[in-house]
Amino acid sequence: MTRRARTRPIQLDSLRGFDAAARHLSFTQAAKELSLTQSSISRQVAALEDDVGQPLFTRKTRALELTHAGHRLAQAVRKALAEVDASVQDLRSGQTQRRVAITTFPSFASLWLIPRLPAFSRVAPGVELRIDSTELKVDLVAEQFDVAIRLTRADTAPRDAIALSMEDYTPVLAPSLIERHGPVKTPQDLARFTQLVMEDAGTSSREHNWPEWFALAGVKNVKPAARLVFNFIDQTLQAAARGQGVALGRRPFIDDFIERGELVAPFSQRLPSRYGYFLLRNPERADAPEVKAFCDWLVSQFAHHSL
Repeated sequence: MTRRARTRPIQLDSLRGFDAAARHLSFTQAAKELSLTQSSISRQVAALEDDVGQPLFTRKTRALELTHAGHRLAQAVRKALAEVDASVQDLRSGQTQRRVAITTFPSFASLWLIPRLPAFSRVAPGVELRIDSTELKVDLVAEQFDVAIRLTRADTAPRDAIALSMEDYTPVLAPSLIERHGPVKTPQDLARFTQLVMEDAGTSSREHNWPEWFALAGVKNVKPAARLVFNFIDQTLQAAARGQGVALGRRPFIDDFIERGELVAPFSQRLPSRYGYFLLRNPERADAPEVKAFCDWLVSQFAHHSL
């Protein structure tokens, strides 16, 4: 006998309990979060399963697992509840939502974006920014982000991405280091200094390294006095600014250090990269005034600094 498809709307009061249980994979923890009893959460989930017509959890002795249907519903419920909660918060505060959610990688956030946020606040007062720093590429629509700033190869960037800048590499060191060890006039002079090396998991960093730059400068077999190895660009540049050695600096990150006088770039040779910084927009939020304001400001910042 064929089971008739259910058409009536589900009971919404069970969605909170299901969402908490799906996040914790535990009725007990869900109950603690919502200040309910475990049996109440269990009844809510059972009622929702009856409404949906499919099991949402696989119940084991000491654990829960989401079924395929449970995964699908959990993603939809989480997104919907987040939107409802945000709207309620805006209504309670008596304010119209003017918020831009940004996802980008940590080095860009700490070295470039965050130092410039006061400038954005001056041109767009009242717009709240939420910055999520992660190496993961997230789905802007599903995760409710308005924009993403990503480092990616130009030939693989999404078609609708806005190119902000292509990166390049050049040696940088602190003026105090030159004062102690003498001027730097040729690439061979760099052998007097400790070489600061960045070895992270990024393809861009692996492709653009010291041997590549020396080859561009027309020299080879330059052996440094010593080496220090880092796995983050901000650590590498901070060590260089403190006079601990010479780093292969990446634009646009070195520009502020140079402008402040903390680093100097003694050579004109810049190692080009296939990688660049691109702006991606959530199509559902691209026309929101606050999102447009942020994107326009970001593009203008790169253009102003000729990056």
